Amino acid sequence: MRTSFYSLLALFFFISLASQAQKKFPFIKSGGSMFEVPEAEPIADKKMKYKVLYEISKGADKPDSVNATLDKLARLVNLHLSAGIPRENLDVVAVVHFLGTPLILSDEAYQKKFGMPNPNTTLINELTANGVKIYICGQSLYMRKMEKEPRNPNIKVTLSAMLLMTTLQSKGYVMVIP
Repeated sequence: MRTSFYSLLALFFFISLASQAQKKFPFIKSGGSMFEVPEAEPIADKKMKYKVLYEISKGADKPDSVNATLDKLARLVNLHLSAGIPRENLDVVAVVHFLGTPLILSDEAYQKKFGMPNPNTTLINELTANGVKIYICGQSLYMRKMEKEPRNPNIKVTLSAMLLMTTLQSKGYVMVIP
């Protein structure tokens, strides 16, 4: 009797583990995990053009960690594409400034500054390869004395984050501040 009880308990435990939702990386593979939510009401308009302006102003918790706000940007892309929005209908622009500035460094420059290659490089490269445009605030570069530091070549410089934000919002981009 006791053996049967423990066998049933173990079986229940393994079934519950197997039925737990698994994180998925459907489009951006190096970050932006998400869960399937089968009971979610479909709200995405697959014919609409989505124009998203995303702010990255926070630094990573530790130099060897991917910037959490950058990871959330990947989640935003994964969620929109998983909802059936065609890639050509998703226009995402990210602006990096303030404490987020170090994530734009090349692996070599990051290695010099933090003693390791940039943990954000793979995710930045994958995001930009999937159409996300990433800008660094020129004011932040100069304020943090990083204007001469080698940067990831997939990141463009803008005069200022504020100017980019006001310009794109005036053109209909929706601002996302994670």
